[in-house]
Amino acid sequence: MAALPRMECPRDADFDLWLELLAIKPSEQLLDALGDFLQEYLNASGLKAYVMGLSGGIDSSFLAALLYHRRIPYLGFCLPIATNTPEETARGLSVARAYGNPPQGASFAHLQDFTALYQKISSTFAGICPNSTPVAEGNLKARTRMLFLYHMAQIHGGCVLSTDQLDELLTGFWTLHGDVGDVSPIQLIPKSVEYDLARMLCARLSDPAPLQAAIEAVPTDGLGISRSDLDQLGAESYAQVEDLFREYFQLRLREHDSALSEAEALRRAELEQTGPVRRFLLSGFKRGGAVLVDPRRAVS
Repeated sequence: MAALPRMECPRDADFDLWLELLAIKPSEQLLDALGDFLQEYLNASGLKAYVMGLSGGIDSSFLAALLYHRRIPYLGFCLPIATNTPEETARGLSVARAYGNPPQGASFAHLQDFTALYQKISSTFAGICPNSTPVAEGNLKARTRMLFLYHMAQIHGGCVLSTDQLDELLTGFWTLHGDVGDVSPIQLIPKSVEYDLARMLCARLSDPAPLQAAIEAVPTDGLGISRSDLDQLGAESYAQVEDLFREYFQLRLREHDSALSEAEALRRAELEQTGPVRRFLLSGFKRGGAVLVDPRRAVS
């Protein structure tokens, strides 16, 4: 099977494309294709390894186990900062130890605690602008980690691997310049599908316990903003998040062909008040990337 092709992030108004992505099903073929892509990208780019953070959550644990299973070199680091629980850190370390596959000649301690560095940066910034928020502090923690990951990638001829998936892309649930790296293999895969792919991968591993623990863990960003990611999204499950988007995008597509009925228009308004869809509507600037201005349009 050929490796998966690259694609750009869909525009927010590409409702039919979002629906196609939400319709993706888990399969052994998809699992193999993801591994093929990661291997072929590294070979074609001339890079030596991937670099990634290991939080103990499903996203990073799944990719670490996949890289290990496919014997693709990577550097994985567990990077607790202040608000990570001991359980999260323990899961991240378990994944690092079970599925470590560093490039030749690179050997580092898996655990690197940057709490002191974050506190120094935070206190310095507070001396300039004291009006911080939990979300701003969470973003600062994520960006502190990313400083280290890019530093290691630069030194070791690698690139930073993103671990976000489709549900986070749709809801803007990531920190700009803090979570997203250079390569995003699961960015367009629904979270519910990722869970199934991780279970398939467990069947291939000699030691599936670390990945299984991540599958069973409550999903959390570890930034101290809420008890779980689903709390922040305002949903009971990722399946519910994806169902809300399917219904919303189908209504938006219907609008292109004809006016919505009164009931449909009311339902669209209701959906736009749900946590996931509201976040989608407010986070388009994150999905769009840096805004470039065309200087050719200047009029003298």
